[in-house]
Amino acid sequence: DGTGVLGRIRDALTRKGLNAGAYSIDTNSISLIGEPGVTPTPVIISNSGATQFNEAPSSASMNDEISLINGETLTESGVFADWYSDVLLKSLGNNQLLVETLEGMETATEFPTSHLGRQLEMVAKMINSRGARGTDADLFFLSTGGWDTHSQVIMAQNTLFAGVDASFKAFADEMKAMNVWDSVTLIETSDFARTLTPNGNEGSDHAWGGNYIMMGGSVVGGQIVGKYPDAIKEGSPLNIGRGRIIPTSSWESVFLPIAEWAGVDASEFDYICP
Repeated sequence: DGTGVLGRIRDALTRKGLNAGAYSIDTNSISLIGEPGVTPTPVIISNSGATQFNEAPSSASMNDEISLINGETLTESGVFADWYSDVLLKSLGNNQLLVETLEGMETATEFPTSHLGRQLEMVAKMINSRGARGTDADLFFLSTGGWDTHSQVIMAQNTLFAGVDASFKAFADEMKAMNVWDSVTLIETSDFARTLTPNGNEGSDHAWGGNYIMMGGSVVGGQIVGKYPDAIKEGSPLNIGRGRIIPTSSWESVFLPIAEWAGVDASEFDYICP
């Protein structure tokens, strides 16, 4: 239906009267999109912060004139023109708020300069700005690539896992320094896993069942949740070939507990995970 699981969680929180924000770092993601008319469109923000709208106006009063023109509703105004003006003015207001709240903001923790590290640093700054933005909760989406390891899988994963580990540690340290770690949950997901047997390039190919990682101050960590297959060799019940393992834990088993932890009512569970 064009919505994503995080967007539907946001819808449910909004219906409870909470102000929940949705921000995607560097890219658009359907996971944050909710039901039209329930929650606003998610905001895409750079890992370096918000860019000031019209940084070099052609006249000193240009921004005021844009607001004036789009703020007027005349008898001949059309519904689409009014809608466009309303969206434009809200977007400009949100842009200015982000620019002002993020300007000069620093973290207590030094983050890695990798793409993932910079994204998580921006998430930390956004969490720190929640008071100025007036939000009760925020949902964020970020991503990191390089995992399609059809060749040299061991070498690639050693580098990739080291980067994830350093970035996650910096984020956790920053949340603890901000004294909000118990109110934050980070979940890592992937759209597919890798084959357990190698290909001819010392790599692995696309597979099915994989692993998620979840961390946060309220997460009961240090454990593997789910059932490891009793057998993974060729011909075993869950192996459909080359170590492509059929999942034994549902997708809902990961996201519904997060929704419940965030305060979503059980009556919304079927909506969130239809």
